[in-house]
Amino acid sequence: MGTALFDGTEQLINGLMYGCFYALVGGGFTLLFGVLRRFNLAYGSTIMAGAYAGLIPVYLFKAPVLVLFVTTIVVSVLVGLLVEFCCFRFLRKGHELAPLMTTIGMLIVIDETIVHLTDAVGLKYPAPFGDESLALGPFLIRPDYLAILVVSIACFSAIFWLMHRTRFGRAMRAVAERPEAAQILGVSVRRVNVLTFVLTSAMAGIIGFFAAVSVGSARPEMAAWLTGKGLVVMVLGGLGSFPGAILGGLALGVLEFEAVWFLGSSYRDILAFSILFLILMVRPGGLLGSRPA
Repeated sequence: MGTALFDGTEQLINGLMYGCFYALVGGGFTLLFGVLRRFNLAYGSTIMAGAYAGLIPVYLFKAPVLVLFVTTIVVSVLVGLLVEFCCFRFLRKGHELAPLMTTIGMLIVIDETIVHLTDAVGLKYPAPFGDESLALGPFLIRPDYLAILVVSIACFSAIFWLMHRTRFGRAMRAVAERPEAAQILGVSVRRVNVLTFVLTSAMAGIIGFFAAVSVGSARPEMAAWLTGKGLVVMVLGGLGSFPGAILGGLALGVLEFEAVWFLGSSYRDILAFSILFLILMVRPGGLLGSRPA
């Protein structure tokens, strides 16, 4: 009984740390939906493209991990801007399904490009944080999970500061709430949309780096996996609620790790999407989302 409780507590700690990773993924989806009121289903492919591209300087020039990290972010931003230009900028208002279909098309284009360039082979990623677990009291903690926790807290703090303490953050919240009124008051809606894509795509680069580091390789299936998890977190936390995305990511991380411990790894994704169905039936607005009128 004592051993089971100890192991369950260790899984709880690991789940909270990895839940911060899920919170980053869901936060990227949530920021885009909160400002544009449109889903970007190519976000997972943007993450995957950045993760693969980050390996280019490593494989060609044996560059250090810092260069890999920066390259991942830069390429993710460029891919994100391409998605914004092709899938959102010239679409007319009033056609809600149009961005959904265009981002699905861009998802396929990016995925197939990566598959053709790499022959659908996963590429080995360096392990900058080492392979040995760290002792935190009686518990063993993976160093990459600890790095995810630290970087996620830094990212969340920076985003909250940006949203509530800067002129761009006020403009972003104004566009999210009432885009027409914000435009009348002199806010450039297009500029806010583009900068939001830059912000979330930079987050995509960070996500791609840690996603590949945690599994040891960049893989084509990363896009579908991250898209699914991001949508679950966004719905669980509440559509358009960034604090809800953080709470939803932490909750999903803990539930998945506890499910792996008590039920086995095959139940991990089953649990995630079972939670999605349950939330949609019981509370469609999510944990911190508004209830429909």
